Amino acid sequence: MTTSVPTGDTVPSSSEAGWKSYLADLWKAPPSAKAALLGCLLLMLVSPSGLSAMTTFIVPSFAQETGAAKSAGILVFVSLPLLIGPIVLPFAGRWVDRLGARRIAIPSAVLYAALTALIPLCGSSVPALAVVLILASVFGFMSGLAVVFKVVSTWLPQHRGIGFALIGVASSLAATVFSPVFQWLISGSAGLGWKGTYLLVAAVIAVVAIPTTVFLISEPQEPTAPRVTGPDVELPRLSGIPLRKAVRTRIWISITISLAFAAAGPMTVRQNAVDFFNERGFTGATVSLSLSALFAASVVGLLGGGMILDRTDRPRVVVPMLAAVPVGLLIAFVNHGSTPLLFVAMILLGFATGAESALGPFLIARYFGLASFAQLQGLTLAISTLSLGMSPFLVSAMQTATGSYTVPVLALTALTVVAVVLAAVLPKFPSQWKIGNPPDQIVESA
Repeated sequence: MTTSVPTGDTVPSSSEAGWKSYLADLWKAPPSAKAALLGCLLLMLVSPSGLSAMTTFIVPSFAQETGAAKSAGILVFVSLPLLIGPIVLPFAGRWVDRLGARRIAIPSAVLYAALTALIPLCGSSVPALAVVLILASVFGFMSGLAVVFKVVSTWLPQHRGIGFALIGVASSLAATVFSPVFQWLISGSAGLGWKGTYLLVAAVIAVVAIPTTVFLISEPQEPTAPRVTGPDVELPRLSGIPLRKAVRTRIWISITISLAFAAAGPMTVRQNAVDFFNERGFTGATVSLSLSALFAASVVGLLGGGMILDRTDRPRVVVPMLAAVPVGLLIAFVNHGSTPLLFVAMILLGFATGAESALGPFLIARYFGLASFAQLQGLTLAISTLSLGMSPFLVSAMQTATGSYTVPVLALTALTVVAVVLAAVLPKFPSQWKIGNPPDQIVESA
């Protein structure tokens, strides 16, 4: 198993320049880079992540109309798409690396819109709904997450951190803004119900995502390596480490485990917030307000964390970002009735949630370059998403079995401490990778 990354074929980090130069360079990015960044933000607005607020109101509407159990609705509309959809990301990432972002994004956006329009036509058939929802999620992830991180990495190599942060901000703000809109559409005075809302959402996806992928999404031209396709064609000649070598490094394993464990903490608290904090003497209204504080803090974490990552060559800056998770969990666990402490805990968890959204793609790009970036990012994201999908359920199941949140929350806190330790022992970043040169090789092994 290898432990280090190559030191050649790189350029100095942007941390050597001042903040004024950093911001000026971002502002002076070429028009195509700005257009591509705008396209990435638009794709995230209509991605499954951006539209996630819809399911909160879809599930009860579906259950009321069809007579199905609410648990069945959660399984079909939330759990299965979230657990199965991201599995395609490593494969989609490979296709993006080989064929280019636009060639994957355009057909994926078309199929995403078409499959979303098919959802209400399935009626009350749970098996049919499950299949179509999973397929819609698959192509939604392919047109969004499989594409946007690679586009930002290639267009803004010195500003990846803030670029990734803006992608997360777009998703978070979309969920925040869309939540009351979907409530109004589904169960409010608009009266569209869950079927009418899906038809409207499909139209919005078609109007926003398809033109965006056609006219805005692009990657820098590589004059030394024209992009060709075929079964025997090598990966595009971008600097970095091939996938098979990268996944055998302790660095990638540490990054993946660290992100999966750390991300499980805030998600578990969010999904179990009402029961968990009621057990500690808080009303539903107070818990709801504290969740708003968590989401607001996540935006701060995204922007602050992204700029900090761009300006450092020291991976240990990641440690305090991730350490906010076990600290927040411990405060939430020991707190019984103190509203200020409740908000402190939720703000810490929210900040960490935001910072983590930029951490994964940033660390992968810094340690492993761009040769297999989309594949590595897709694989890492798929593993993290499995953690996000399973941890709230497991904690809830353990609480049901034991009658208390003590055991599952302490176990979860211990795992987040492991995440911090793994981040603390990451080696120093290599210099920034050059674009347009052959993939480098790992030169040291353990």
